[in-house]
Amino acid sequence: MDNFASVLLAWFAHNGRSFPWRRTRDPYRIWVSEVLLQQTRAEVAIPYYEGFLHAFPTVEALAAADLEEVLRVWEGLGYYARARNLHRAARLVVAQGGFPTTVEGWRQLPGVGPYTAAAVASIAFGEEALALDGNVLRVGARLLGILDPIDEVRTRRRIQEALERLLPPGRAGEFNQALMDLASSACLPKRPRCGVCPVRAWCTAFHNGLQEQLPRKRRRPPKPLRHFVAVVVRDSSGRVLLVRRPLKGIWGGLWALPEVEGRSYRAAKPALEHLLGVRLRKRRALCELHHTFTHFVAAYTVVEAEVEAVPRTGRFVPPGSPGVAVPVPTRKVLSRLARPGAPNPSTGQGPRPVPTRGGGRVHP
Repeated sequence: MDNFASVLLAWFAHNGRSFPWRRTRDPYRIWVSEVLLQQTRAEVAIPYYEGFLHAFPTVEALAAADLEEVLRVWEGLGYYARARNLHRAARLVVAQGGFPTTVEGWRQLPGVGPYTAAAVASIAFGEEALALDGNVLRVGARLLGILDPIDEVRTRRRIQEALERLLPPGRAGEFNQALMDLASSACLPKRPRCGVCPVRAWCTAFHNGLQEQLPRKRRRPPKPLRHFVAVVVRDSSGRVLLVRRPLKGIWGGLWALPEVEGRSYRAAKPALEHLLGVRLRKRRALCELHHTFTHFVAAYTVVEAEVEAVPRTGRFVPPGSPGVAVPVPTRKVLSRLARPGAPNPSTGQGPRPVPTRGGGRVHP
């Protein structure tokens, strides 16, 4: 592997991608970018990165913000635990008087795993650390010609140890970014572009014609299907009732349609009535939605219902501009209700109007 790093870095100097977070050594900005990139393609992340920094230009600004405002700015990116952890970690950084400078220090912050810690520590502070994620695992598996599944701990450790030996002294941050760009431009998941790969001379998979068969992964069972029922309750002006989800758990802190787990409205009705503190009367089935989570698939049945009194919790919001952060299924339903021609209670086409106590808020 002699000269591997120097050849890769020379290629990166002329072919590396240009992103706003690569034009700074500010640990806050690099950290925000790495969190965004955990579940989001770089091209998609750019406007969110710029919008997030416009809203919270410093770690002190993020720490001082309300969580609801942070979630609102994050809306559309999904995986909202990232935003909640950023907020919690920012408050810890401010309380501790500054950013950690080592991988170990970064690992102590909420939501910071081995990859993010190594990426930020190497890029912002020059620590000699390898940032290993799924993309770099793919590169390593092909480079070494590893036939074992890369989602096994021992395989991951083997690849990490091999790549760590290639780290160029003082340039770990560049090396990590170069590996990322190699994975995105040449060592693609399918149909790798070996003809433009600057390090194919060292690639075992390429020399053995295995580049399209590697890496290998263990066969995973299909995700289980879980059923939920969500209810649409509207007031006399057509606003829709949303309730805030618990801070811990799926979509923590977001505002969503009232929902409970159940296979049918009849089965879910008692739990929905307990949640809202009012009796519900079904008006019509509105739609069905599916949403894929990391560990399961959710099937939603959405029903419009009438109530006789004010729900004890929640907030009524205009469906076209809720003004709060909402999860994807709720956003889809609200968009449907905001379309021209959608039934509206004020015209007598929708459910019975709900009396509200001034403004849109029912209960915090």
